[in-house]
Amino acid sequence: MIHDIEPKHLYNEWKPNAVPKRSSAVVQFCGRNLLCRIDDNGLRLPSRAMFPDGDEAFTYLFELDGREYYLLRDETPREIDGWTYRDINIFRTEQPKETAFAAVSAWHLCCWYRDTRFCGRCGTPLEHDVNERMMHCPKCGNMIFPRINPSVIVAVTHGDYLLLTQYANRPGATRTALIAGFTEFGETAEQTVRREVMEEVGLKVKNLRYYKSQPWGISGGGLLLGYWCELDGDETIHLDNFELADGAWVSREELRRDYRDNGIALTSEMIARFAAGREYEPVAE
Repeated sequence: MIHDIEPKHLYNEWKPNAVPKRSSAVVQFCGRNLLCRIDDNGLRLPSRAMFPDGDEAFTYLFELDGREYYLLRDETPREIDGWTYRDINIFRTEQPKETAFAAVSAWHLCCWYRDTRFCGRCGTPLEHDVNERMMHCPKCGNMIFPRINPSVIVAVTHGDYLLLTQYANRPGATRTALIAGFTEFGETAEQTVRREVMEEVGLKVKNLRYYKSQPWGISGGGLLLGYWCELDGDETIHLDNFELADGAWVSREELRRDYRDNGIALTSEMIARFAAGREYEPVAE
């Protein structure tokens, strides 16, 4: 998956008073578009030396493979020869994987900084804390940390068949999605699984089994929780046409012949695992 970059590692600890070096990586967005370069070495991000801005314009993000990454929060387009703006969804296709993971992780924090400028309690402009990654209100003391949104990815099985869906109102979508949805307040992840399956395809499920999790920064802070479960009762699909354009039971044989894990998403790994008949195998730590 996108975060599987071992032996490299993304260190997400906040560094107080961090100052970018000339070689530090810079992440800068204009809307959803990332300033980057794609060449024979794959996806590349610009360095601090390319920007005339003062050090105060850069916010420390994280360290990856010995290189620090900073966010340039000014979204004014920059014209740097050889560098262009590309939609953040390039993380799905570009290599090296660690740079793609850095880009989508930076997008997660960029979205949080964009949305966390004023106190939701009293309306006062927020200030960045010195000692941790947190915005605080100098007037009422409100503290706001990076947003994490738990959600579930659900593989519903029925013998040698897996339920696959296609998102509605999403150009280019194909029938390669599992049931998914955000956990709501007062709800366990297991309750989310049952609710989302019923809401989207009108089916009951049983024998829920947790699989594994994945950070999913493209959704502005998602944490995906993967679950396996089995059909309980009638197999007739009643599609929620607002959420989904299609849904069908697809055989293990068809998936084994036609489906390939993209190496990026938890969804893809779970589908490929089902195709290989490995959905009941324990996950290696």
